[in-house]
Amino acid sequence: MSVKAHSSTAAEAANKSFVATVKIVALVLAWYGVNIGLLIANKWLISETGFRDTTLLTLLHMVTCMAASGLLMGAGLVPTKSMSMQLLFKVAVLSLSFTVSVAACMASLAYIPASFAQALGASTPVITAALALLIQGRLENRVTYAALLPVVGGIALASGGEPLFSALGLGLQMLACTARSLKTVLQAAMLTDERDKFHPMSLLGYTSAISACFLLPLVAAVEPRGLQHMAALHANSAHFTPLLLVSCGSAFLVNWTNFVISKQLGALTLQVLGNFKNVVAAGASIAVFNNPVTAMGITGYGITTFGVFLYSHMVRIHPATKVTPVMGLGLTNPTSSGSGSGLDGGGKEGGGGGGVAAAKDVETGSVSASAASLGSSSVRRAKEAVEGLEGGEREPLLSRSGQPA
Repeated sequence: MSVKAHSSTAAEAANKSFVATVKIVALVLAWYGVNIGLLIANKWLISETGFRDTTLLTLLHMVTCMAASGLLMGAGLVPTKSMSMQLLFKVAVLSLSFTVSVAACMASLAYIPASFAQALGASTPVITAALALLIQGRLENRVTYAALLPVVGGIALASGGEPLFSALGLGLQMLACTARSLKTVLQAAMLTDERDKFHPMSLLGYTSAISACFLLPLVAAVEPRGLQHMAALHANSAHFTPLLLVSCGSAFLVNWTNFVISKQLGALTLQVLGNFKNVVAAGASIAVFNNPVTAMGITGYGITTFGVFLYSHMVRIHPATKVTPVMGLGLTNPTSSGSGSGLDGGGKEGGGGGGVAAAKDVETGSVSASAASLGSSSVRRAKEAVEGLEGGEREPLLSRSGQPA
C-alpha cells in the first residue's frame, strides 16, 4: 500500500508541476502577444497619424493603468492594500525609477543613435543581476550568469554597432538601464515580500498613480502642446482615437502581465525574457511592416534566442541561492521570500533588509534635470527616434538607421 501511495503522491506532484509550467508558459506567451499588439498599435499611431508626443502617450498609459486598477479594486475583484508611510515610500521609489528610465532614455536619444541605445540597453539583464544580488541577496550560479553573455551580446550585435559616441548620451542611457533594472528588482521584491506582499494589480494601480504625478511635469516641460496636438489629430484623423484606445488598453495588459511575470519568475528572468521579446517583436514587425533585415541582425537575434533557452535551462538545474544582501535600501524585509526564476518557476526569489538612508541615492537621477538638459531641437530629435516608448523600453532595431524592425 505504501508503494502505491508513494507512486500516487509522486504522480500528483508531477501533474501539479506540469500544470504550473503550462500556466507560466501561457502567461509568457500572453505577455509577448500583448507586447506585440502594443508595438503595432504604437507604430501605426505614430506613422499613420503623425502623433509624436511619446511622453504624453506614456502618461496616458499610466492613467489608463491607474483607472483600470482602481475600478477593479473598487469592485472588490482585486484586494486593496492599506498604505503606511513606509510602503508609500517604497512605491514612490519604484515609480521614480520608472520615470527616470523614461526621461533618461528620451534624453539619451538626443545625443546617440537609436541603434547604439539599443545595444546599450541590451546590458539591462546584467545590471538587473547585480542589483538583485545587492538588494535582494539573490545569487545565481556562475553558469547562469555566463548564460547572460549570449542574451546580451546577441542584441548588441543585432543593433549593428555604431561608431558615433557621446559621453553624455552614454551616461544617460546607462542611467535609463540602471533605473529600469532597479524598477524590475524592486517590483519583484515587493510582490514576493512575505509582509508587504502586494497583489500585482494593486501594485500596478499605486505605481501608475505616482508615476503619473512624476510624468506630469516632464510632459509640461518637453511636450507643452501635446494636448493640442491630440485634439487636432482627433478632429482630422478617423484612425487616431481608435488607435490611441488600443494603445492604452494594450499598455494596461502589458504592465499587468509584466507585474505577474515579475512575481512568478523573478526580476532577472523578466529582463532575459524582455531581451527575447525583442526577437519576437522583430519577427512580427518584419511580417507586418515589411521592414528590412540585415544578416547581422538575424545572427544577433539567433544568438539571443540561444542564450534565452540556455539561461532557462541553467536556472532550472542550478536554482539561485539566498545570501545576505549588501544594500537593502530599506525596501525589502529580511524575512521575505518568494517565487522562483526560470520558465518552470524553480529557484527562490528572495528579498533582503537594509537601511533606509541609501535609498536617497536613487533620487540622484533627477527627472527635472534630465528634462532641463533637452533643448527644443534635442527634444524633437529624441522623439523622432523613440517610437512606441513604453516603460522605458525601445522597439527592437535591426538596422543602423534607427528604424524599428
